[in-house]
Amino acid sequence: MLVTSSSDCSVLDTENGDIYIRSTAHDYLISLLAWHAIEIHQQLSETCNDGIMDMKNVCSWVRQFKEGRKLCENKPKGPRPCTSRSEDMIVRVEQMVMEDCRLTVKQIAADAGISVGSVDAILHDNLKMRKISARWVPRMLTNENKASCITIRQALLSHDKGMNSAFFSSIVTMDETWMLMFNPETKWQLAQWKHTDSLPPKKFRVTASAEKVMVAMFWDSEGVIFSHCVPKSKTVTGETYEDVLRTKFLPVLHEKRPKKAAAVFSHHNNAPPHPAAHVHQFFDDNNFEVVPHAPYSPGLAPSDFWLFPTLKDTLHGRTFSSRSALATAIFQWSQLIPKEAFAAAMLSWRQRCVYIYRVIMLRNDYIFSFLG
Repeated sequence: MLVTSSSDCSVLDTENGDIYIRSTAHDYLISLLAWHAIEIHQQLSETCNDGIMDMKNVCSWVRQFKEGRKLCENKPKGPRPCTSRSEDMIVRVEQMVMEDCRLTVKQIAADAGISVGSVDAILHDNLKMRKISARWVPRMLTNENKASCITIRQALLSHDKGMNSAFFSSIVTMDETWMLMFNPETKWQLAQWKHTDSLPPKKFRVTASAEKVMVAMFWDSEGVIFSHCVPKSKTVTGETYEDVLRTKFLPVLHEKRPKKAAAVFSHHNNAPPHPAAHVHQFFDDNNFEVVPHAPYSPGLAPSDFWLFPTLKDTLHGRTFSSRSALATAIFQWSQLIPKEAFAAAMLSWRQRCVYIYRVIMLRNDYIFSFLG
């Protein structure tokens, strides 16, 4: 007999019964291929109950085994062919985006005749693209500006190599910035953790104070050397800058950094008061060597990419009743920042000089905070 007893089918169920019958039929069909499909179906029906496998399926299996089939499991089926994400469609979408980078996903889908989801998948998964807003930069660098940046970068790194990588840590840098008497906390600073069932925090609209103070800060890899609040209604000119250097900064430098005072590497940006004739004369008289600064390059000024952002983030949300209170807060902040942070900022300056060639020449980009 093809199937010896009904116990062979006792484990049948709706989900895998067909697989069991296939296996049972396979064992006998290998040796009894001469049997007719009607006889096999009759034996299966008597042993495993009527309707367990219809005549059509029995005939199909008999034919397949006679043709040489040896396995009962179905061959795995391949995925449904993807027509909307074909190679031709991917190339077409890429060409459309390259011709007009401002196209929306809906516009691309309408022009290409595919779904929005397919366009989104092509852009993100196949082309590895994402849509971002343009980045604001202070000024478009000219070829002369870029060449100047490269030249200054090479000069700084050559000087650093000659001093066994101690050049940047020996520089005294300075810059000015506006400090508000009150600057509200940012949305990020007010972010709070909350449970899913609790109410979100509220932030009332406040505006920054109109009164502000210009602060000049001199510092190096060891910390802040001197900070100066410009008197109210007084403009920073070459004469006033030279007066601060001579009467206030130089005595403090001799007191706090006596070793550096003998031969100072001084760095400042290209603001109009800094390259004034009075200032250069002061530098010549006191053995100051001016470290050049690349034009329109806040990303290469330590005060711009680290000192002032860190200071202002700390003072966000605080209200100062007087200029002296603000000056005291700045002094207290400078005492709390560890020396390692100032040294790390100078090291970051050196790293930015190393990467400047890649940023300007290879990417034709603006020198900004590309190292964070």
